[in-house]
Amino acid sequence: MNPLRYQGPVEPALLIDRAAELDALQRAAADRVNVRLAAPRRFGKSSLLEAHGAAMRAAGHRAVRVDFYRVATVTDVAARVIAAYRALPSDPGRLLERLTRRMGLRVGTSGVSVQVGPRGQQAAMSSDQARGVLLELLDLPARLHDADNGLTVICFDEFQDLLTADDRLDGLFRSVIQHHGQAAAYVYAGSRPSLMREMFSDHERPFYAQARPLGLPTLPQDETVVDLQAIFRGDGLDPGEALADIVVTGDGHPQRTMLLAHHLYDLVSEDPHGDDLAARALDLALAETADVHQAAWDALGRAERGVLVALADGMRATGQRAAREHATSRSSMQRALDRLAAEEQHVVRDGDGPRLLDPLLAEWLRRR
Repeated sequence: MNPLRYQGPVEPALLIDRAAELDALQRAAADRVNVRLAAPRRFGKSSLLEAHGAAMRAAGHRAVRVDFYRVATVTDVAARVIAAYRALPSDPGRLLERLTRRMGLRVGTSGVSVQVGPRGQQAAMSSDQARGVLLELLDLPARLHDADNGLTVICFDEFQDLLTADDRLDGLFRSVIQHHGQAAAYVYAGSRPSLMREMFSDHERPFYAQARPLGLPTLPQDETVVDLQAIFRGDGLDPGEALADIVVTGDGHPQRTMLLAHHLYDLVSEDPHGDDLAARALDLALAETADVHQAAWDALGRAERGVLVALADGMRATGQRAAREHATSRSSMQRALDRLAAEEQHVVRDGDGPRLLDPLLAEWLRRR
């Protein structure tokens, strides 16, 4: 079986590099310092959280990841918290079960329902009821600490999506979490870095200055080659120079690098001495992601498209040549670049200036 997964969080043992980030998370947990982890989607954020949780459990602590991806209502949020907290180990006296039973809650495939009437009929939970449930549920780490003096590490993934369900929910969370002291250590993770910064740096928001920022840089090429080489050789495979080639193509993007490595693994398994293995792996990866790139392209206006093409071609996105080739003004290109960089979904800014986040999108644009 191909061990190089790329369609979800990878197993902690297969996490490439990230030693510094894991160390930072573990030190923060030991000091009961909350962390804000922001990174674009498919950049290894959830994989890092899973590895952090595994390390905390190995050290004897409780740890859980609560995924708020695309929650739409307060009831959705309550259901995600209940489902995740059920996995907490060493629950003294099964506090969660007693708590949900006392509140008359039932969690099923259709969501959370609440008991109404003397005969125990179940009805869908209202938003107000869900708020009350959250106030009780979110305090579970403190109750667990009172019972056994242990630490609970909670990773709230896609934390910014709480505001989609209700733009006041961060206030509700803050009202409970602020009292947890030694009972819990929190990681607030999100895939929309600009929105996450706003939630924690806007003095009007409840979580203003309440977490230490931590980012996820691109993967270092040398360490990536070494880690992937160990996986190939562990299965008796030798990818040769093709491995370094696909790591260069992946340009430090975690998911795209894993996708390319996955296809290279299959190619080497089928034909260890085949020609152009890196180029063939790239072709397979582009074929797999073509629909995603086309959808991104279709959603953009002329100026935004011009910016992406210019960056893919190594041109200055707001220069005269790029503006002329895309039949628009330099000021329009500048505004488009600023919008794209603010969203941090396709374009990011670093010390070398703006660049495309996704190396496969860049290659797809160059081949159009």
